[in-house]
Amino acid sequence: MEFREYLAILRKYWISIVGLTLIGAIAAGAYILVTPPVYTARCQVYLTVSMGSSVSDFAQGSNYATSQARSFAEIARTPVVLDPVIRQLGLETTSAKLATKITATVPTNSSLIAISARDDDPELSAKIAQQVALSLREAINRLTPLDTNDKPVVVGTIVTPAVPPTTPTSPRVLQTLFLGVLIGLALGVGLAVLRKALDIRIHTSKDVTNAVDYPVVGSIPRDQDLAANPVVLVRAPTSVLSERFRQLRTSLLFFNIEDDKPFNFVVTSSLEGEGKTSVAINIAYALAEQGDRVLLIDADLRRPRIAHYLQLESEAGLTTVLLNRARADDVIQSLGPGYPDVLTSGPIPPNPVELVGSHRMKLLLDQVSDHYQAVIVDSAPLLPVADTLSLVPHVSGVLMVAAAEKVTVPELSSAAESVERTSTPIMGVVLNQVRRHGGRHSSYYYYYDQHESATKLSVEEVKETPDSFAEEMAQELAELKAEALAKVKTSEMSPGFNAALKLDDDFIADISSNDMPTVPAEILADVDEVVEPEEPNPPEPAKPVKAAAKAPTKTTAKTPAKSSTKTAGKATTKESSTK
Repeated sequence: MEFREYLAILRKYWISIVGLTLIGAIAAGAYILVTPPVYTARCQVYLTVSMGSSVSDFAQGSNYATSQARSFAEIARTPVVLDPVIRQLGLETTSAKLATKITATVPTNSSLIAISARDDDPELSAKIAQQVALSLREAINRLTPLDTNDKPVVVGTIVTPAVPPTTPTSPRVLQTLFLGVLIGLALGVGLAVLRKALDIRIHTSKDVTNAVDYPVVGSIPRDQDLAANPVVLVRAPTSVLSERFRQLRTSLLFFNIEDDKPFNFVVTSSLEGEGKTSVAINIAYALAEQGDRVLLIDADLRRPRIAHYLQLESEAGLTTVLLNRARADDVIQSLGPGYPDVLTSGPIPPNPVELVGSHRMKLLLDQVSDHYQAVIVDSAPLLPVADTLSLVPHVSGVLMVAAAEKVTVPELSSAAESVERTSTPIMGVVLNQVRRHGGRHSSYYYYYDQHESATKLSVEEVKETPDSFAEEMAQELAELKAEALAKVKTSEMSPGFNAALKLDDDFIADISSNDMPTVPAEILADVDEVVEPEEPNPPEPAKPVKAAAKAPTKTTAKTPAKSSTKTAGKATTKESSTK
Protein backbone atom coordinates (compact mmCIF):
# COMPACT_ATOMS: atom_id res chain seq x y z
CA MET A 1 0.00 0.00 0.00
CA GLU A 2 1.39 3.39 -1.01
CA PHE A 3 1.77 6.41 1.21
CA ARG A 4 -0.99 8.20 -0.68
CA GLU A 5 -3.37 5.34 0.05
CA TYR A 6 -2.60 5.63 3.76
CA LEU A 7 -3.41 9.32 3.58
CA ALA A 8 -6.68 8.46 1.87
CA ILE A 9 -7.49 6.02 4.68
CA LEU A 10 -6.76 8.68 7.31
CA ARG A 11 -8.93 11.18 5.44
CA LYS A 12 -11.78 8.71 5.11
CA TYR A 13 -11.79 7.43 8.69
CA TRP A 14 -10.59 10.60 10.41
CA ILE A 15 -13.72 10.78 12.56
CA SER A 16 -13.10 7.39 14.17
CA ILE A 17 -9.39 8.16 14.55
CA VAL A 18 -10.08 11.45 16.30
CA GLY A 19 -12.77 9.78 18.41
CA LEU A 20 -10.46 7.03 19.64
CA THR A 21 -7.73 9.58 20.31
CA LEU A 22 -10.12 11.60 22.46
CA ILE A 23 -11.24 8.44 24.21
CA GLY A 24 -7.61 7.65 25.01
CA ALA A 25 -7.07 11.15 26.42
CA ILE A 26 -10.29 10.94 28.47
CA ALA A 27 -9.33 7.51 29.79
CA ALA A 28 -5.91 8.84 30.81
CA GLY A 29 -7.52 11.80 32.55
CA ALA A 30 -9.95 9.52 34.36
CA TYR A 31 -7.05 7.35 35.50
CA ILE A 32 -5.30 10.42 36.88
CA LEU A 33 -8.42 11.48 38.77
CA VAL A 34 -9.22 8.12 40.36
CA THR A 35 -5.62 7.13 41.17
CA PRO A 36 -4.41 8.44 44.55
CA PRO A 37 -1.04 10.21 44.42
CA VAL A 38 2.01 8.30 45.58
CA TYR A 39 5.07 10.05 47.08
CA THR A 40 8.56 8.58 47.12
CA ALA A 41 11.22 9.54 49.68
CA ARG A 42 14.89 8.58 49.19
CA CYS A 43 17.99 8.25 51.34
CA GLN A 44 21.46 6.75 50.85
CA VAL A 45 23.70 4.58 53.04
CA TYR A 46 27.45 4.39 52.32
CA LEU A 47 29.48 1.31 53.32
CA THR A 48 33.11 1.53 54.42
CA VAL A 49 35.64 -1.09 55.51
CA SER A 50 37.99 -0.46 58.43
CA MET A 51 40.97 -2.72 57.75
CA GLY A 52 44.68 -2.09 56.98
CA SER A 53 46.58 1.08 56.44
CA SER A 54 48.34 0.54 53.10
CA VAL A 55 47.03 1.38 49.65
CA SER A 56 46.52 -2.25 48.78
CA ASP A 57 44.54 -2.74 51.99
CA PHE A 58 42.25 0.16 51.08
CA ALA A 59 41.78 -1.24 47.58
CA GLN A 60 40.85 -4.65 48.93
CA GLY A 61 38.55 -3.02 51.47
CA SER A 62 36.76 -1.03 48.74
CA ASN A 63 36.19 -4.15 46.67
CA TYR A 64 34.92 -5.95 49.74
CA ALA A 65 32.49 -3.12 50.57
CA THR A 66 31.18 -3.11 47.00
CA SER A 67 30.48 -6.83 47.11
CA GLN A 68 28.85 -6.54 50.54
CA ALA A 69 26.64 -3.65 49.39
CA ARG A 70 24.62 -5.92 47.11
CA SER A 71 24.02 -8.35 49.96
CA PHE A 72 22.96 -5.68 52.44
CA ALA A 73 20.65 -4.15 49.82
CA GLU A 74 18.74 -7.42 49.76
CA ILE A 75 18.68 -7.49 53.56
CA ALA A 76 17.05 -4.05 53.61
CA ARG A 77 13.72 -5.63 52.54
CA THR A 78 13.78 -8.48 55.06
CA PRO A 79 12.06 -8.68 58.47
CA VAL A 80 15.47 -8.19 60.13
CA VAL A 81 15.34 -4.57 59.00
CA LEU A 82 11.62 -3.93 58.57
CA ASP A 83 10.26 -5.29 61.85
CA PRO A 84 12.14 -2.66 63.93
CA VAL A 85 10.80 -0.02 61.53
CA ILE A 86 7.20 -1.14 62.08
CA ARG A 87 7.67 -1.08 65.85
CA GLN A 88 9.43 2.28 65.83
CA LEU A 89 6.81 4.04 63.67
CA GLY A 90 3.80 2.12 65.01
CA LEU A 91 2.67 1.01 61.55
CA GLU A 92 -0.34 -1.27 61.26
CA THR A 93 1.14 -3.57 58.66
CA THR A 94 3.46 -6.51 58.25
CA SER A 95 7.02 -6.71 57.04
CA ALA A 96 5.88 -8.48 53.87
CA LYS A 97 3.46 -5.68 52.96
CA LEU A 98 5.95 -3.02 53.91
CA ALA A 99 8.57 -4.68 51.71
CA THR A 100 6.40 -3.89 48.65
CA LYS A 101 6.86 -0.19 49.37
CA ILE A 102 10.64 -0.39 49.90
CA THR A 103 13.27 -0.42 47.16
CA ALA A 104 17.03 -0.81 47.76
CA THR A 105 19.40 -0.53 44.82
CA VAL A 106 23.18 -0.42 44.39
CA PRO A 107 24.73 1.46 41.46
CA THR A 108 27.28 -0.45 39.39
CA ASN A 109 30.75 -0.71 41.04
CA SER A 110 29.57 1.29 44.03
CA SER A 111 29.29 0.70 47.77
CA LEU A 112 26.33 3.08 48.03
CA ILE A 113 22.89 1.70 48.88
CA ALA A 114 19.93 3.83 47.67
CA ILE A 115 16.75 3.26 49.71
CA SER A 116 13.32 4.44 48.50
CA ALA A 117 10.00 4.33 50.35
CA ARG A 118 6.60 4.94 48.72
CA ASP A 119 3.41 6.06 50.44
CA ASP A 120 0.40 8.27 49.79
CA ASP A 121 1.57 10.51 52.67
CA PRO A 122 4.79 12.40 51.87
CA GLU A 123 5.71 12.81 55.57
CA LEU A 124 5.25 9.12 56.28
CA SER A 125 7.24 8.08 53.21
CA ALA A 126 10.19 10.16 54.45
CA LYS A 127 9.95 8.64 57.94
CA ILE A 128 9.84 5.11 56.56
CA ALA A 129 12.86 5.68 54.30
CA GLN A 130 14.88 7.24 57.13
CA GLN A 131 13.96 4.52 59.62
CA VAL A 132 14.83 1.77 57.12
CA ALA A 133 18.25 3.36 56.66
CA LEU A 134 18.82 3.45 60.46
CA SER A 135 17.62 -0.13 60.89
CA LEU A 136 19.85 -1.28 58.00
CA ARG A 137 22.86 0.42 59.57
CA GLU A 138 22.25 -1.45 62.84
CA ALA A 139 21.76 -4.73 60.94
CA ILE A 140 25.10 -4.15 59.18
CA ASN A 141 26.84 -3.68 62.52
CA ARG A 142 25.31 -6.89 63.85
CA LEU A 143 25.83 -9.05 60.77
CA THR A 144 29.29 -7.96 59.63
CA PRO A 145 32.37 -9.76 61.02
CA LEU A 146 34.54 -8.09 63.69
CA ASP A 147 38.13 -7.12 63.35
CA THR A 148 40.92 -7.73 65.91
CA ASN A 149 39.63 -4.80 67.95
CA ASP A 150 36.11 -6.32 68.14
CA LYS A 151 34.77 -3.67 65.79
CA PRO A 152 32.64 -4.34 62.74
CA VAL A 153 34.65 -4.65 59.55
CA VAL A 154 31.90 -2.96 57.48
CA VAL A 155 30.34 0.23 58.75
CA GLY A 156 27.24 1.88 57.30
CA THR A 157 26.87 5.65 57.26
CA ILE A 158 23.75 7.63 56.22
CA VAL A 159 25.08 10.16 53.75
CA THR A 160 21.72 11.41 52.37
CA PRO A 161 18.92 11.66 54.91
CA ALA A 162 15.30 11.34 53.70
CA VAL A 163 13.17 14.48 53.29
CA PRO A 164 9.42 14.69 52.57
CA PRO A 165 8.81 14.91 48.76
CA THR A 166 6.80 17.83 47.38
CA THR A 167 5.49 16.29 44.17
CA PRO A 168 3.96 12.87 43.64
CA THR A 169 5.81 10.32 41.59
CA SER A 170 2.62 8.60 40.49
CA PRO A 171 0.54 9.25 38.54
CA ARG A 172 2.54 11.55 36.26
CA VAL A 173 0.00 13.86 34.64
CA LEU A 174 1.76 14.85 31.42
CA GLN A 175 3.24 11.45 30.76
CA THR A 176 -0.07 9.72 31.45
CA LEU A 177 -2.03 12.07 29.16
CA PHE A 178 0.52 11.73 26.38
CA LEU A 179 0.48 7.95 26.72
CA GLY A 180 -3.34 7.91 26.59
CA VAL A 181 -3.42 10.08 23.45
CA LEU A 182 -0.72 7.96 21.82
CA ILE A 183 -2.54 4.72 22.58
CA GLY A 184 -5.85 6.14 21.31
CA LEU A 185 -4.23 7.41 18.12
CA ALA A 186 -2.54 4.09 17.50
CA LEU A 187 -5.82 2.24 18.01
CA GLY A 188 -7.64 4.65 15.67
CA VAL A 189 -5.11 4.33 12.88
CA GLY A 190 -4.89 0.57 13.30
CA LEU A 191 -8.66 0.23 13.24
CA ALA A 192 -8.85 2.41 10.11
CA VAL A 193 -6.29 0.28 8.30
CA LEU A 194 -8.11 -2.87 9.42
CA ARG A 195 -11.45 -1.54 8.20
CA LYS A 196 -9.90 -0.69 4.85
CA ALA A 197 -8.38 -4.15 4.59
CA LEU A 198 -11.72 -5.80 5.44
CA ASP A 199 -13.81 -3.41 3.31
CA ILE A 200 -14.19 -5.07 -0.09
CA ARG A 201 -16.67 -2.55 -1.48
CA ILE A 202 -15.95 -0.45 -4.54
CA HIS A 203 -15.11 3.15 -3.60
CA THR A 204 -12.80 4.63 -6.22
CA SER A 205 -11.79 4.12 -9.82
CA LYS A 206 -8.70 2.31 -8.65
CA ASP A 207 -10.89 -0.23 -6.84
CA VAL A 208 -12.69 -0.86 -10.14
CA THR A 209 -9.47 -1.39 -12.09
CA ASN A 210 -8.21 -3.71 -9.36
CA ALA A 211 -11.40 -5.78 -9.62
CA VAL A 212 -11.71 -5.97 -13.44
CA ASP A 213 -9.44 -5.35 -16.41
CA TYR A 214 -11.67 -2.68 -17.93
CA PRO A 215 -11.36 1.10 -17.87
CA VAL A 216 -13.58 3.47 -15.94
CA VAL A 217 -15.23 5.45 -18.74
CA GLY A 218 -17.19 7.75 -16.43
CA SER A 219 -17.53 8.81 -12.82
CA ILE A 220 -20.96 10.13 -11.81
CA PRO A 221 -21.23 12.00 -8.50
CA ARG A 222 -23.99 11.24 -6.04
CA ASP A 223 -27.16 13.33 -6.42
CA GLN A 224 -30.11 13.18 -4.04
CA ASP A 225 -32.61 14.35 -6.68
CA LEU A 226 -31.60 11.75 -9.23
CA ALA A 227 -34.14 9.16 -8.07
CA ALA A 228 -37.08 11.58 -8.29
CA ASN A 229 -36.01 13.31 -11.52
CA PRO A 230 -33.31 11.35 -13.33
CA VAL A 231 -33.16 13.45 -16.53
CA VAL A 232 -30.31 15.66 -15.37
CA LEU A 233 -29.53 17.15 -18.77
CA VAL A 234 -33.02 18.68 -18.85
CA ARG A 235 -33.37 19.50 -15.17
CA ALA A 236 -29.91 21.04 -14.70
CA PRO A 237 -28.11 21.25 -18.06
CA THR A 238 -25.11 23.20 -16.69
CA SER A 239 -24.55 21.22 -13.50
CA VAL A 240 -21.56 19.05 -12.68
CA LEU A 241 -23.71 15.96 -13.14
CA SER A 242 -24.66 16.98 -16.68
CA GLU A 243 -21.04 17.62 -17.59
CA ARG A 244 -20.08 14.19 -16.31
CA PHE A 245 -22.69 12.57 -18.56
CA ARG A 246 -21.39 14.56 -21.51
CA GLN A 247 -17.87 13.34 -20.72
CA LEU A 248 -19.26 9.80 -20.59
CA ARG A 249 -20.90 10.36 -23.98
CA THR A 250 -17.54 11.43 -25.43
CA SER A 251 -15.85 8.33 -24.04
CA LEU A 252 -18.50 6.06 -25.52
CA LEU A 253 -18.19 7.62 -28.97
CA PHE A 254 -14.68 6.17 -29.25
CA PHE A 255 -16.31 2.74 -29.42
CA ASN A 256 -18.29 3.80 -32.50
CA ILE A 257 -15.43 4.52 -34.90
CA GLU A 258 -16.63 2.00 -37.49
CA ASP A 259 -19.64 3.38 -39.35
CA ASP A 260 -20.59 0.06 -40.91
CA LYS A 261 -21.35 -1.53 -37.54
CA PRO A 262 -24.48 -0.69 -35.50
CA PHE A 263 -23.88 1.25 -32.30
CA ASN A 264 -26.14 -0.61 -29.91
CA PHE A 265 -25.15 -1.61 -26.38
CA VAL A 266 -26.63 -2.84 -23.13
CA VAL A 267 -26.43 -0.85 -19.89
CA THR A 268 -26.46 -3.19 -16.90
CA SER A 269 -25.07 -3.62 -13.39
CA SER A 270 -24.07 -6.34 -10.99
CA LEU A 271 -26.84 -5.76 -8.46
CA GLU A 272 -30.16 -4.03 -8.23
CA GLY A 273 -30.23 -0.36 -7.21
CA GLU A 274 -26.91 0.74 -8.70
CA GLY A 275 -28.51 3.44 -10.88
CA LYS A 276 -28.16 1.76 -14.29
CA THR A 277 -31.52 3.08 -15.52
CA SER A 278 -30.74 6.71 -14.73
CA VAL A 279 -27.33 6.30 -16.40
CA ALA A 280 -28.95 4.82 -19.52
CA ILE A 281 -31.52 7.63 -19.70
CA ASN A 282 -28.94 10.40 -19.42
CA ILE A 283 -26.60 8.75 -21.93
CA ALA A 284 -29.51 8.67 -24.39
CA TYR A 285 -30.26 12.34 -23.76
CA ALA A 286 -26.58 13.25 -24.07
CA LEU A 287 -26.26 11.48 -27.43
CA ALA A 288 -29.48 13.03 -28.70
CA GLU A 289 -28.28 16.44 -27.53
CA GLN A 290 -25.64 16.50 -30.25
CA GLY A 291 -28.18 15.76 -32.97
CA ASP A 292 -28.02 11.96 -33.23
CA ARG A 293 -31.11 9.83 -33.62
CA VAL A 294 -31.18 7.76 -30.44
CA LEU A 295 -33.50 4.99 -29.30
CA LEU A 296 -33.76 4.01 -25.63
CA ILE A 297 -35.18 0.51 -25.00
CA ASP A 298 -36.35 -0.69 -21.60
CA ALA A 299 -35.43 -4.39 -21.65
CA ASP A 300 -35.52 -4.79 -17.86
CA LEU A 301 -38.61 -6.94 -17.85
CA ARG A 302 -38.29 -7.65 -14.12
CA ARG A 303 -38.58 -4.10 -12.78
CA PRO A 304 -38.99 -1.64 -15.69
CA ARG A 305 -38.53 2.00 -14.64
CA ILE A 306 -38.05 4.08 -17.79
CA ALA A 307 -41.76 4.64 -18.41
CA HIS A 308 -42.18 5.75 -14.80
CA TYR A 309 -39.20 8.11 -14.86
CA LEU A 310 -40.14 9.71 -18.20
CA GLN A 311 -43.91 9.57 -17.55
CA LEU A 312 -44.63 7.59 -20.72
CA GLU A 313 -47.23 5.04 -21.69
CA SER A 314 -46.28 1.52 -20.64
CA GLU A 315 -49.29 -0.52 -21.76
CA ALA A 316 -47.58 -1.31 -25.07
CA GLY A 317 -43.89 -1.64 -25.65
CA LEU A 318 -41.08 -4.15 -26.10
CA THR A 319 -43.04 -7.22 -25.04
CA THR A 320 -45.88 -6.22 -27.37
CA VAL A 321 -43.48 -6.16 -30.31
CA LEU A 322 -41.73 -9.40 -29.33
CA LEU A 323 -45.10 -11.15 -29.07
CA ASN A 324 -45.90 -9.90 -32.60
CA ARG A 325 -48.92 -7.94 -31.45
CA ALA A 326 -47.67 -4.57 -32.76
CA ARG A 327 -45.01 -3.06 -34.97
CA ALA A 328 -42.05 -1.29 -33.45
CA ASP A 329 -42.91 1.95 -35.26
CA ASP A 330 -46.34 1.94 -33.66
CA VAL A 331 -45.17 1.66 -30.04
CA ILE A 332 -41.96 3.72 -30.13
CA GLN A 333 -42.71 7.01 -28.38
CA SER A 334 -41.06 10.21 -29.60
CA LEU A 335 -40.13 12.93 -27.11
CA GLY A 336 -39.52 15.58 -29.76
CA PRO A 337 -36.54 17.05 -31.62
CA GLY A 338 -33.29 16.92 -29.68
CA TYR A 339 -34.56 14.11 -27.46
CA PRO A 340 -34.33 10.33 -27.77
CA ASP A 341 -37.12 8.05 -28.85
CA VAL A 342 -38.22 5.53 -26.24
CA LEU A 343 -39.47 1.96 -26.47
CA THR A 344 -40.87 1.12 -23.05
CA SER A 345 -41.05 -2.39 -21.64
CA GLY A 346 -44.74 -3.00 -22.13
CA PRO A 347 -46.56 -5.57 -19.99
CA ILE A 348 -44.30 -7.66 -17.74
CA PRO A 349 -44.17 -11.22 -19.13
CA PRO A 350 -43.90 -14.46 -17.16
CA ASN A 351 -40.83 -15.54 -19.18
CA PRO A 352 -38.51 -12.51 -19.57
CA VAL A 353 -35.38 -14.63 -20.16
CA GLU A 354 -36.88 -16.30 -23.22
CA LEU A 355 -38.19 -13.05 -24.67
CA VAL A 356 -35.05 -10.92 -24.46
CA GLY A 357 -32.92 -13.81 -25.70
CA SER A 358 -35.21 -14.77 -28.55
CA HIS A 359 -34.55 -14.44 -32.26
CA ARG A 360 -37.30 -11.80 -32.47
CA MET A 361 -35.24 -9.62 -30.11
CA LYS A 362 -32.24 -9.90 -32.42
CA LEU A 363 -34.35 -8.99 -35.44
CA LEU A 364 -35.80 -6.01 -33.58
CA LEU A 365 -32.35 -4.72 -32.65
CA ASP A 366 -31.14 -5.13 -36.21
CA GLN A 367 -34.20 -3.30 -37.50
CA VAL A 368 -33.95 -0.29 -35.20
CA SER A 369 -30.16 -0.10 -35.64
CA ASP A 370 -30.76 0.65 -39.33
CA HIS A 371 -32.87 3.69 -38.45
CA TYR A 372 -31.07 5.04 -35.38
CA GLN A 373 -27.47 6.11 -34.92
CA ALA A 374 -27.42 4.75 -31.36
CA VAL A 375 -29.58 2.17 -29.60
CA ILE A 376 -29.29 1.95 -25.81
CA VAL A 377 -30.81 -1.04 -24.04
CA ASP A 378 -31.48 -0.91 -20.29
CA SER A 379 -31.37 -4.48 -19.02
CA ALA A 380 -31.76 -6.37 -15.76
CA PRO A 381 -28.83 -6.77 -13.31
CA LEU A 382 -26.40 -9.58 -14.05
CA LEU A 383 -26.07 -11.50 -10.80
CA PRO A 384 -29.69 -11.93 -9.61
CA VAL A 385 -31.16 -13.07 -12.96
CA ALA A 386 -29.94 -14.43 -16.31
CA ASP A 387 -31.92 -12.04 -18.56
CA THR A 388 -28.96 -9.89 -19.56
CA LEU A 389 -26.71 -12.85 -20.33
CA SER A 390 -29.26 -14.06 -22.89
CA LEU A 391 -29.56 -10.55 -24.37
CA VAL A 392 -25.92 -9.44 -24.73
CA PRO A 393 -25.11 -11.73 -27.71
CA HIS A 394 -27.51 -9.58 -29.77
CA VAL A 395 -25.71 -6.25 -29.14
CA SER A 396 -22.27 -4.88 -29.96
CA GLY A 397 -21.18 -4.04 -26.43
CA VAL A 398 -21.95 -3.96 -22.72
CA LEU A 399 -21.61 -0.94 -20.43
CA MET A 400 -21.47 -1.89 -16.76
CA VAL A 401 -22.56 0.42 -13.94
CA ALA A 402 -20.97 0.02 -10.50
CA ALA A 403 -22.40 1.91 -7.54
CA ALA A 404 -19.73 3.21 -5.18
CA GLU A 405 -19.92 1.91 -1.59
CA LYS A 406 -22.53 -0.69 -2.57
CA VAL A 407 -21.17 -3.32 -4.94
CA THR A 408 -18.19 -5.34 -3.75
CA VAL A 409 -15.05 -6.33 -5.62
CA PRO A 410 -16.03 -10.03 -5.87
CA GLU A 411 -19.53 -9.12 -7.12
CA LEU A 412 -18.22 -6.80 -9.85
CA SER A 413 -15.58 -9.32 -10.86
CA SER A 414 -18.13 -12.14 -11.01
CA ALA A 415 -20.51 -10.05 -13.13
CA ALA A 416 -17.73 -9.14 -15.58
CA GLU A 417 -16.66 -12.77 -15.87
CA SER A 418 -20.22 -13.83 -16.71
CA VAL A 419 -20.32 -11.30 -19.57
CA GLU A 420 -16.90 -12.40 -20.82
CA ARG A 421 -18.23 -15.91 -21.31
CA THR A 422 -20.71 -14.57 -23.90
CA SER A 423 -17.87 -13.16 -26.07
CA THR A 424 -19.58 -9.74 -26.12
CA PRO A 425 -17.04 -6.99 -25.43
CA ILE A 426 -17.34 -4.89 -22.28
CA MET A 427 -17.01 -1.22 -23.21
CA GLY A 428 -16.07 -0.12 -19.71
CA VAL A 429 -17.40 0.58 -16.25
CA VAL A 430 -19.31 3.66 -15.07
CA LEU A 431 -18.59 4.40 -11.41
CA ASN A 432 -21.92 5.75 -10.17
CA GLN A 433 -23.05 7.49 -6.97
CA VAL A 434 -19.55 8.67 -6.08
CA ARG A 435 -19.48 10.59 -2.84
CA ARG A 436 -18.20 14.16 -3.14
CA HIS A 437 -15.23 14.91 -0.90
CA GLY A 438 -13.58 18.20 -0.13
CA GLY A 439 -10.21 18.82 -1.65
CA ARG A 440 -8.87 19.93 -4.96
CA HIS A 441 -12.12 19.04 -6.78
CA SER A 442 -14.31 21.10 -4.46
CA SER A 443 -13.60 24.30 -6.39
CA TYR A 444 -14.65 22.47 -9.57
CA TYR A 445 -18.04 21.65 -8.07
CA TYR A 446 -18.33 25.17 -6.68
CA TYR A 447 -17.63 26.72 -10.09
CA TYR A 448 -20.32 24.73 -11.86
CA ASP A 449 -22.87 25.23 -9.08
CA GLN A 450 -22.32 28.97 -9.20
CA HIS A 451 -22.42 28.91 -13.00
CA GLU A 452 -25.69 27.04 -12.92
CA SER A 453 -27.22 29.59 -10.54
CA ALA A 454 -25.97 32.42 -12.72
CA THR A 455 -27.50 30.79 -15.79
CA LYS A 456 -30.88 30.51 -14.11
CA LEU A 457 -30.69 34.18 -13.12
CA SER A 458 -29.81 35.18 -16.66
CA VAL A 459 -32.84 33.33 -17.99
CA GLU A 460 -35.09 35.27 -15.63
CA GLU A 461 -33.44 38.52 -16.65
CA VAL A 462 -33.90 37.72 -20.32
CA LYS A 463 -37.62 37.29 -19.76
CA GLU A 464 -37.78 40.87 -18.47
CA THR A 465 -35.58 42.34 -21.23
CA PRO A 466 -38.34 43.84 -23.46
CA ASP A 467 -39.91 45.78 -20.59
CA SER A 468 -36.51 47.02 -19.39
CA PHE A 469 -35.63 48.14 -22.92
CA ALA A 470 -38.88 50.07 -23.28
CA GLU A 471 -38.38 51.79 -19.94
CA GLU A 472 -34.86 52.86 -20.92
CA MET A 473 -36.12 54.32 -24.23
CA ALA A 474 -38.88 56.25 -22.50
CA GLN A 475 -36.39 57.64 -19.99
CA GLU A 476 -34.02 58.76 -22.77
CA LEU A 477 -36.87 60.49 -24.62
CA ALA A 478 -37.85 62.31 -21.43
CA GLU A 479 -34.27 63.51 -20.98
CA LEU A 480 -34.11 64.71 -24.60
CA LYS A 481 -37.36 66.61 -24.12
CA ALA A 482 -36.07 68.32 -20.98
CA GLU A 483 -32.83 69.29 -22.74
CA ALA A 484 -34.75 70.75 -25.68
CA LEU A 485 -36.94 72.83 -23.37
CA ALA A 486 -33.82 74.33 -21.82
CA LYS A 487 -32.52 75.32 -25.27
CA VAL A 488 -35.78 76.97 -26.28
CA LYS A 489 -35.20 79.65 -23.65
CA THR A 490 -32.28 81.05 -25.67
CA SER A 491 -33.28 80.41 -29.28
CA GLU A 492 -36.20 79.87 -31.59
CA MET A 493 -36.24 76.30 -32.78
CA SER A 494 -37.61 75.01 -36.06
CA PRO A 495 -41.25 74.07 -36.36
CA GLY A 496 -40.22 70.43 -36.62
CA PHE A 497 -38.35 70.54 -33.35
CA ASN A 498 -41.21 72.39 -31.72
CA ALA A 499 -43.43 69.59 -32.88
CA ALA A 500 -41.10 67.17 -31.13
CA LEU A 501 -41.55 69.09 -27.92
CA LYS A 502 -45.29 68.54 -28.18
CA LEU A 503 -44.94 64.76 -27.89
CA ASP A 504 -47.63 63.75 -25.48
CA ASP A 505 -47.58 60.98 -22.90
CA ASP A 506 -49.26 58.60 -25.31
CA PHE A 507 -46.01 58.34 -27.29
CA ILE A 508 -44.05 57.31 -24.20
CA ALA A 509 -46.84 54.95 -23.19
CA ASP A 510 -46.62 53.31 -26.62
CA ILE A 511 -42.87 52.91 -26.24
CA SER A 512 -43.34 51.25 -22.83
CA SER A 513 -45.76 48.74 -24.31
CA ASN A 514 -43.29 47.85 -27.10
CA ASP A 515 -45.73 49.24 -29.67
CA MET A 516 -43.55 51.53 -31.78
CA PRO A 517 -45.79 54.39 -33.05
CA THR A 518 -45.41 56.62 -36.10
CA VAL A 519 -42.82 59.28 -35.44
CA PRO A 520 -43.64 62.82 -36.64
CA ALA A 521 -41.64 63.72 -39.74
CA GLU A 522 -40.65 67.03 -38.23
CA ILE A 523 -38.38 65.16 -35.84
CA LEU A 524 -36.87 63.07 -38.59
CA ALA A 525 -36.15 66.15 -40.72
CA ASP A 526 -34.70 68.32 -38.02
CA VAL A 527 -32.87 66.11 -35.54
CA ASP A 528 -29.49 66.44 -37.26
CA GLU A 529 -30.14 69.94 -38.52
CA VAL A 530 -30.63 71.70 -35.17
CA VAL A 531 -27.69 73.92 -34.27
CA GLU A 532 -27.19 75.26 -30.79
CA PRO A 533 -26.95 79.09 -31.11
CA GLU A 534 -23.97 81.03 -29.91
CA GLU A 535 -24.27 83.29 -26.92
CA PRO A 536 -25.94 86.49 -28.32
CA ASN A 537 -24.20 89.81 -27.60
CA PRO A 538 -26.42 91.67 -28.07
CA PRO A 539 -29.20 89.04 -28.38
CA GLU A 540 -30.58 88.61 -31.87
CA PRO A 541 -33.42 86.42 -33.10
CA ALA A 542 -32.18 83.05 -34.24
CA LYS A 543 -32.49 82.31 -37.95
CA PRO A 544 -34.71 79.38 -38.86
CA VAL A 545 -32.84 76.32 -40.01
CA LYS A 546 -33.32 74.95 -43.53
CA ALA A 547 -35.42 72.16 -42.28
CA ALA A 548 -38.04 74.63 -41.13
CA ALA A 549 -38.79 75.67 -44.68
CA LYS A 550 -39.05 72.07 -45.72
CA ALA A 551 -41.15 70.94 -42.85
CA PRO A 552 -43.60 68.49 -44.35
CA THR A 553 -47.22 68.45 -43.46
CA LYS A 554 -47.77 64.71 -44.20
CA THR A 555 -45.32 62.09 -42.88
CA THR A 556 -45.27 58.46 -41.82
CA ALA A 557 -42.64 55.75 -41.20
CA LYS A 558 -42.68 52.15 -42.25
CA THR A 559 -40.07 51.18 -39.65
CA PRO A 560 -39.39 52.27 -36.02
CA ALA A 561 -37.93 55.80 -35.98
CA LYS A 562 -34.18 56.34 -35.56
CA SER A 563 -32.38 59.61 -34.82
CA SER A 564 -30.47 59.89 -38.10
CA THR A 565 -30.89 61.73 -41.37
CA LYS A 566 -30.81 58.49 -43.31
CA THR A 567 -33.89 57.26 -41.50
CA ALA A 568 -35.62 60.54 -42.15
CA GLY A 569 -35.00 60.13 -45.84
CA LYS A 570 -36.84 56.84 -45.89
CA ALA A 571 -40.03 58.22 -44.41
CA THR A 572 -43.13 58.31 -46.62
CA THR A 573 -45.82 60.90 -46.60
CA LYS A 574 -49.30 60.85 -45.12
CA GLU A 575 -51.62 63.23 -43.30
CA SER A 576 -49.68 64.71 -40.33
CA SER A 577 -51.36 64.50 -37.01
CA THR A 578 -49.49 67.53 -35.69
CA LYS A 579 -51.94 69.83 -37.42
